[in-house]
Amino acid sequence: MRRLWLGLAFTLALVGGPSRGAEPAETTAWFTLYAEEGEKVGRIIETVTVRPDGREIVDEQEITVREQGAPVTRIVQTNTRREDAQGRTVFLSLYSLVGREWTRIEATIRDGRAVIVRRTASGHHQSIVPLPPAVRFDAGEGLLAGWDPAATPSLEFDNFNLDFMVVEHVAITPATGAPPTAAPTANGGMSVLRSRYEGGSLQGVSRLTLDARRDIVAVVLPRFGTSLTVRITDRATALAPYEPYRVLPKTMTKSPFRIPPGALQGHIRYRFTFQDGLEFPLPQTGEQKAVLSGGAAVVDICETCGPGLPTDPAYLADALKPTAWLQSDHPKVRAIAARVINLKVSDTRRMQMLVEAVVPRLGRIDFTGHFSAVDALNRHAGDCTEAAVILAAAARAAGIPAKVVNGLVYSRERYHGVSNAFLPHSWVLAYVDGHWKSFDAALLTFDSSHIALTVGDGEARSLAASGQLASLLDWRDLAEVRARP
Repeated sequence: MRRLWLGLAFTLALVGGPSRGAEPAETTAWFTLYAEEGEKVGRIIETVTVRPDGREIVDEQEITVREQGAPVTRIVQTNTRREDAQGRTVFLSLYSLVGREWTRIEATIRDGRAVIVRRTASGHHQSIVPLPPAVRFDAGEGLLAGWDPAATPSLEFDNFNLDFMVVEHVAITPATGAPPTAAPTANGGMSVLRSRYEGGSLQGVSRLTLDARRDIVAVVLPRFGTSLTVRITDRATALAPYEPYRVLPKTMTKSPFRIPPGALQGHIRYRFTFQDGLEFPLPQTGEQKAVLSGGAAVVDICETCGPGLPTDPAYLADALKPTAWLQSDHPKVRAIAARVINLKVSDTRRMQMLVEAVVPRLGRIDFTGHFSAVDALNRHAGDCTEAAVILAAAARAAGIPAKVVNGLVYSRERYHGVSNAFLPHSWVLAYVDGHWKSFDAALLTFDSSHIALTVGDGEARSLAASGQLASLLDWRDLAEVRARP
């Protein structure tokens, strides 16, 4: 049920920074992070060091969060990019610290590819990402000064995103209606939308406010129910104290209707339109059918409403593989699966038993960070996202194809001070007994308020995309569908 911090590194890569040319040996830029209501919630310090063999750009980001009944957690993230004397990026690293839990991602750029190693206290995972010839590593910062929107309405390029370990296609286009959180622009300034795509699918959007020189004044990063704004400030403002940020209540959005318990167990039809004209398809799960028509999405959710995910052998085989987030080959995960593998019961029953086995593994509820299945088991803590990755990994270890779903769910009762609201949520889709079915290890039950927005392997980018896509939905209608007598 979080993570506002995900994707912020990509946003900051496009916030100003010293330009090339006659640079001093070291320069420092200061940024302040604001919540939607204007309160300061964090700081960013960017240092650029110029050396004879190139330069190094380091962004240090800090925010503290506190949820109801929980201690304050400090989240720190350091992003480093090194360039050679010709200005070519040769190395990137990202070090994040959530309380005492650390993650380090390093990428060496050579021979048209990124060799990536992701390390946590539980181990490491290596991957290789092929890079397009014209790929960028600065999120397009070097392109803005020469951009003429009249001649090129859409500024497009490929960018390597280390936080998510993928190459994304980025489009920057003029926007209408700047949000109230955007800083005022100077004469000739403009507001633009930056949209990120992977494989043709929209992953996220943010709004940049540019001045007349195409320098960035502010970046607004929307999330479901809230947003964060990064602004260039002075040293004193950035270093001034700030209060811990309560994420969860701000990411809960009041439902337009109070949904009765009976309807939650039946068939609900939702109708959405899209902000800024950024239309995107919603997933088709075993319980969810989504149809786009006339700039709107009609979403039907019930036990048998959806066509389900693909069932071809290649897709099912992929849904059985261990990944960096779903370590189904790890002994701790295999130990959970071992208790159900040889039982003479249906796959549906096996999944129900795995849900029962996962619940006590988390122990302490913790809403900060996003952790893999093994990291969550070692921490013995987490929330719905950790419950989902552990369950999906255990299902794969038991030979059951499984995917992690990120989306929204309805809370009728008061939760963290808010009732009758939708909030971010994660659960699992498993291929059992010939069809795809949802299982929820956090709420222990699936109902028709589970709105799927992304389906993946528990990776950070799928979770982050869900929060951003949810912010683009305009709720138009919600109705219970009943069969005629």
